[in-house]
Amino acid sequence: MRVYNLLNYQVEVEKSAFLNAINAQKPIAITLFGEIIEGEQNTLPAQPYIFVGKPKSLVGSTLIKPTPLAKILGDDYEVKDNGNKISIYAGRAWQEVLKANEPFYLYHDGTSDGITEFSDKELDDLIWYSCEFSINYREVAEFLEENLEGILICVESEKPYHFNGCAYVDNIGEARKKAFEFIKDTLQKRIEDKKIELNNLEDEEEEALKFFGLI
Repeated sequence: MRVYNLLNYQVEVEKSAFLNAINAQKPIAITLFGEIIEGEQNTLPAQPYIFVGKPKSLVGSTLIKPTPLAKILGDDYEVKDNGNKISIYAGRAWQEVLKANEPFYLYHDGTSDGITEFSDKELDDLIWYSCEFSINYREVAEFLEENLEGILICVESEKPYHFNGCAYVDNIGEARKKAFEFIKDTLQKRIEDKKIELNNLEDEEEEALKFFGLI
């Protein structure tokens, strides 16, 4: 997967398109790669976003004061005019970024809670079986990150260490297939190494091995 750490990544947007979207005062989304899409969150295609919502107004009204360009997307975003481009820094807007991506990502990973579910039911069902042998979300997610095309958006800092991210895969069918094969191969090796005793299985363990076609 390609990793985009928002602490050192800026989104570049065409200035004319950005100003037109701001002046229209309608809900918009800004993708990780600087495309602007008009629409509510429930109408958007699944892809990584750094902003979803209605921008503030540059001109204001009789009831609302104008908002400086730097804060037009909200207090936690930084927006800069760079000539014919607008640069957007979202490194301090992680909660907004996470909310923007929540309906679309495959999983959310954080330093405190880790990964608690896959949004894809078929992948999530695999963990229901594999956890009988302590193969958890973390192991499967790390395998997917190393072996699939996709995108991981995150904020990651070293001192003190902090990580929060959400992941997308380009091909969910391939993700399901490779995750299944990864778990099956891992369990097969444990059987060969006598770490799993086939004559001493709990009912749930037997059901899991049957699911992966190993007995």
